Amino acid sequence: MMAGVIHRPSSVVMPLSEFYVTLKASHVGLAMLSGGLFALRGVSVLAGLRWAMHRWARIVSMVIDTALLVAALLLLIALQLNPFAVAWLQAKLALLVVYIVLGTFALKRARTRQGKGLAFIAALASFLAMYSIARAHHPLGALASWL
Repeated sequence: MMAGVIHRPSSVVMPLSEFYVTLKASHVGLAMLSGGLFALRGVSVLAGLRWAMHRWARIVSMVIDTALLVAALLLLIALQLNPFAVAWLQAKLALLVVYIVLGTFALKRARTRQGKGLAFIAALASFLAMYSIARAHHPLGALASWL
C-alpha cells in the first residue's frame, strides 16, 4: 500500500453524501438545460415552428426533466431533507407544479397564440422564482434580502 492512498474494500458502500458536489452540479446543470430547452421550445411554438412539438423534442425534454427529478431526489436523500418540512423547498415544489401546468398551456393546451404567450411568460417567471428560491434557500428568494 502506498503512503497517503486509502484502500477501500469493494464491499464498502460509500454514503450518498460523498456525491453531494456531483449531485448538486448535475441538478443545477440539468435545471438550466431544462429551462433553456423550455424557453427555446416556447419561443418556437409562438413563432409557429413545428419542431418544438415533434416527438423527438418532447422525448429529449422528458429525459432531461426525469434526470433532473432523479438528481433532486438523490440530493434530498443525501442531505436527509424532508421537502415538506423545509419552507424554501415547499415553495420551490409549489412553484414546480405551477411551472408544469403553465408550461403545458404555453406549449400545447392554450387555444390561442395570446394564451400561449401569457402562459409562457408566467411559466418563465415561475422558473426564475424557483431559481431565486434555490439560490437564496429562502421561500421569498432574492426578495428576502430586501426585507
